[in-house]
Amino acid sequence: MSEKKKDKKIVQTLLFEILFFCLVLVLGLFSAIEAKFILIESNIEVQKINFEGFLFYFLIGTVFVLGISYFRKIRKYRGAIYKFLFVFAFIYGALTVLSLFFIDIITIVLILILLFLWFKLSSVWVHDIVMILSLAGIGAIFGLAMEPKVVVLLLLALSVYDFIAVYKTKHMIKMAKSMLSYGVIMGIIVPKEVKDFKEKVTNISSGGRFMVLGGGDIIFPLLFSVSLLDKGIVSVLTVAGFSLVGVAASLLIFLLQKEQKPIPALPPIALFSIIGYIITLLI
Repeated sequence: MSEKKKDKKIVQTLLFEILFFCLVLVLGLFSAIEAKFILIESNIEVQKINFEGFLFYFLIGTVFVLGISYFRKIRKYRGAIYKFLFVFAFIYGALTVLSLFFIDIITIVLILILLFLWFKLSSVWVHDIVMILSLAGIGAIFGLAMEPKVVVLLLLALSVYDFIAVYKTKHMIKMAKSMLSYGVIMGIIVPKEVKDFKEKVTNISSGGRFMVLGGGDIIFPLLFSVSLLDKGIVSVLTVAGFSLVGVAASLLIFLLQKEQKPIPALPPIALFSIIGYIITLLI
């Protein structure tokens, strides 16, 4: 492949990744604003999640998924468990988003159609639609239940975890490969060729043709942005904008490697997001 064609593919992939990230961010923010309005109208107070509580449940979830990936005795149940977790996350997120804009019957029909397509086609484009709704809904709800300072602490802690999990223990890579083998990926998939959006998820294990932006790398900037709604739209957009720069930086680091290997994407995203937050404190 010529250098010019290679550069064109890098730019195209980068733009697609940024587009999907922005879709989740915008949809999640609109959902959070609508949900916040409903909560205020109903006089419902959201119980805030503290740093220790979130970290505890995150670690429990990680250990659970890691156990599924490693223990051979439950190998025959892995696929079913992975798919159950994926479907549960989708239903929770999609219900949150769609129910804010549609009546119940339409929401249920849309969710059932997407689930049918996900199981029947198992294609990249269906997977990405499902993930966009999942991440937007989950990020909106949890973002409303968090304080900005708690999200900062989580970003710092999970950035260290991300680095260790990718470069040291490498268990995150093992988990991702295990889930991928069953057609389950907790992230947005972007092919380097537009035609490959029709490809089946189970066929993307070979390197080079696809990129995956992990769900956590998308959802934490959304959490951060939503947690700042009480501070005003300027603060929200500032952090969202800087998190976008962080995503672009992490993608460029990955794409410009001579040999493309998994990298911890959260540290640069966290860095720029926190810089944006510091700026909001100064203005």
